[in-house]
Amino acid sequence: MAGRSHVMVESQAVWGKPTAGEFLREALSLAEAGDRVILYLVEDGVFAACSDAIPELARLVELGSEVWADDLSLTHRALVAARVVPYVRVTGAAALDGAVRRADGRVVLH
Repeated sequence: MAGRSHVMVESQAVWGKPTAGEFLREALSLAEAGDRVILYLVEDGVFAACSDAIPELARLVELGSEVWADDLSLTHRALVAARVVPYVRVTGAAALDGAVRRADGRVVLH
């Protein structure tokens, strides 16, 4: 990808508030424009990693972006890594820190 690299951190359950869905659509729009997006799911956002009913996540990966789920947030919500959809990478804060340091585009927390 020739575009910029963005890190977008989603802490809300996608179906919990309308703004969470808007945030995912913004990430998708960046990826469709040729940018690379790392969508990091944390806190209640990790519930999205356990459902294949959120097509924006799979589409991000199809476009060459990545979806990560915070390991501690999964553990604190009793969601085991085996329930995470295959295209979501379970990782920790150190990986997020590295991605933020390498980003040359937006770094956004929602």
